Amino acid sequence: MNKIFYVVPVYKVERYLKRCVDSILAQTYENIEIILVDDGSPDSCPQLCDEFAQKHSNIKVIHKKNGGLSDARNAGIMYIREVAEKDDFLTFVDSDDYIHPEYSKTMVRLCEEHSCNLVQCGYEKGSGEFFKERKMNKNISCISAEEALLGYRLKSMVCAKLFRARLFDDVLFPPGVINEDEFITYKVVYKADKIAFTDEKLYYYFQHNSGIMVEVANNLKDNPHKFDFLKAYEERIEFFQEKNMPEQVLRTYEKICTDMFLRYCEQMRLKKKYRDIDCVNGTYMKIYRKNFGIMIKRKGIPLPRRIMYLMFNFDPTIGVSSAILFNHRR
Repeated sequence: MNKIFYVVPVYKVERYLKRCVDSILAQTYENIEIILVDDGSPDSCPQLCDEFAQKHSNIKVIHKKNGGLSDARNAGIMYIREVAEKDDFLTFVDSDDYIHPEYSKTMVRLCEEHSCNLVQCGYEKGSGEFFKERKMNKNISCISAEEALLGYRLKSMVCAKLFRARLFDDVLFPPGVINEDEFITYKVVYKADKIAFTDEKLYYYFQHNSGIMVEVANNLKDNPHKFDFLKAYEERIEFFQEKNMPEQVLRTYEKICTDMFLRYCEQMRLKKKYRDIDCVNGTYMKIYRKNFGIMIKRKGIPLPRRIMYLMFNFDPTIGVSSAILFNHRR
């Protein structure tokens, strides 16, 4: 039975940490190790981490100076590189999130049944304390990495995924950025060769009660890193150009447009005082239209999406309305 290493970055989450750790300890898959990376948390989290480690032999604690989420995850990856065996697994869980008891067993089973190195599951999003009833229609499939990178089922976030640990032998998160997952997920997916998917919701992405839209505003308004994701996409375009994968290049241009579309929608739902000035002054639309002319050439864009992109390019207000209508009907 191969081991699963859980990398859990810890910073100012004393209210949620026990729930997260307990959910991992409750896994029906037995061979697990939890790496709690205390990223210089100023609250009681360092002590809580040590208490967990004292009680459970399969918990390892790494204390370090504050360096951000990427740096904390990298500390976990570096530790795993030293101790993992060839076919061991790695998964990431944010410390305010939690997972279903069957998360590990289900993900490993899919990985082995489909002879793949990466599995993605579904996730719930909200402020609940437990999962809803498990979905019976699991919609399980296994496709090539090339196909996954062109489709819409693959998510950029590293959470809700199980990786063969060796996929991270030469991959680390870039420090000091936001949207850090966008910088590395495509590289790991490319190396994975095949990917299994299930819609079964085994990961809970916890959203705090402080107000999702306010958090969005605080993350973008006056944030010097708000366009870090564009740098990630520039690197992704260069990566696929070097691999002679033109369709993946066009798909990346489409992802830029999708992100600008979604950010525009999020910002316009906020009160004016919370909106990012670059949304208000037209910068978002300039970026969108700069990439639109390239990405719209991609033949694989589904018709409803193509219509939304075209309408948003013509008039962002109409585009937003069309997106709401489309999401409601599906």
